Amino acid sequence: MAKKLFKAALVFAICSILIGAVFYHTATRPAVLKEASGESRDFLDEEAVKSERGANTFATFLAVGDVMMHEGQIWAGYNDAAGSFDYSEFFHVVKDQISGADIAMADLETTLGGKEKEYTGYPMFNSPDEIADALRDAGFDIIVTSNNHSLDRGAEGALRTIRVLKEKGLIPIGTYESEEARNQIAVENVNGINMAFLSYTYGTNGIPIPKGKEYLVNLIDKDLIAGDLQKARQMADVVIVYLHFGEEYQRMPSSAQRELAHFVLENGADVIVASHPHVTQPSQWVEVSDSDEENEIPGTEQSSPTESGSTDSGNTGESVFPGTAQPGRKYIIYSMGNFISAQRFPHTEEGLMIKVTFEKDAESGKTHILDVKEIDTWVDKFVRDGRMRYVVRYGKKPA
Repeated sequence: MAKKLFKAALVFAICSILIGAVFYHTATRPAVLKEASGESRDFLDEEAVKSERGANTFATFLAVGDVMMHEGQIWAGYNDAAGSFDYSEFFHVVKDQISGADIAMADLETTLGGKEKEYTGYPMFNSPDEIADALRDAGFDIIVTSNNHSLDRGAEGALRTIRVLKEKGLIPIGTYESEEARNQIAVENVNGINMAFLSYTYGTNGIPIPKGKEYLVNLIDKDLIAGDLQKARQMADVVIVYLHFGEEYQRMPSSAQRELAHFVLENGADVIVASHPHVTQPSQWVEVSDSDEENEIPGTEQSSPTESGSTDSGNTGESVFPGTAQPGRKYIIYSMGNFISAQRFPHTEEGLMIKVTFEKDAESGKTHILDVKEIDTWVDKFVRDGRMRYVVRYGKKPA
C-alpha cells in the first residue's frame, strides 16, 4: 500500500513539474517566431477571436517605411516606346498584403514637383507623378509627406505634391496648403473604427519653411504635437502617429527618439510608426495605466532583424505580441527602414511592414490593439533589358 501511495505521489509530482514547465515556457517564450509564408505567424488565431467576438468590430492598419526615388529608380520605370513612366512593378509582389489591409500608409520621401522642375534623385528628390499611381494601385491610402525632403523643390513643389496625391485619390498627411487645412485632423472611419493620423518630421535638411507658411510642414514640436493629440483623441477611437526621426544608419534608437516617442504615447497616441534611419530599429510595447503612468513591458523590445535569408516564395514575419489582447498596451516601431530605395549600404535594402489589428468592443465602445505583425521585406535589384529594376519582396535579403 505504501509503495502504491509512493508511486501515486511520484506520478503526481512529475505531472506537476511538467505542467509547471509548460506554463513557464508558455509565459516566457520569446515573442518572436519566424516562418516563410504569406503572412507572419503568431500565437493568436485572429479568425477564431473574431468568430468568438462576433459583435465586436475589427480593422487592420498597415504601414511601411521610406519610399525613396533615387536616380536609378526613376528611369527603371521609363517606357521608351510610350515615353511614359510606370512603377507598378516596384510593389506587385507585396501588393496582396498592402491591399489586404483595411487602410495602409507609406512615407513618400520625394516630391512631385513636376517635369519642368527636373526629375532627380539624391540629394534633392523630385519624381514623376506615376509613383503616386503605383502607390495607389498597390493599395496604399495614407501618404506621409512630412520628412526631410518635403521642401526639395521648395514650397511650390510641396504644394504640388499635395495636389497630385489628392488627385490620385490618396490622403497626404504632414504637409498642408493652409493653416486651416493643417488644423483639420485626418480621421478615417475604417469598419466602424475612427482612426486619426498625424505625422511630423525632425526637419527639412536646412531648407527653411517660408515665413508665414509654418503650416506647410509639420515639424516635431512638443506643444504642437500635444495639441494635435488632444484634438485627435476627441475625434477618434485610435490615434496613429508617424515620426520621421532618428540617426541615419543606426540600428538602435537614440535616447532622444525614446524620450519623444514616450512623450507622444503619454499624450494620447496608440501606435507610433517611424522611419528616417534607412535601416530597421526595434519595436516595443508600452503600457499606460489609468493613472497615466507609463511602463515599458520587460522582454517586449524586439532586436534588429536577424541575418537569416529567405526565398521569393514567402516572407519572414515577426509577431511581437503572443497572446490575447491587452487593453492599455501601446506600440512603437522606432524605424521601419526603407520600403524601396536604391541604397546599397548595409541593411538599407531591408524593411518592415507593420500590420496592426484593432478591436472595438461592442458593449463598451472602447478600442484596443488586438495583434501586431512585423513582416520583413527586401529590395531586389536586377538588370533587365539593359536597365536596373527594383522589386520589393517578402523576407530577408538572401545572403
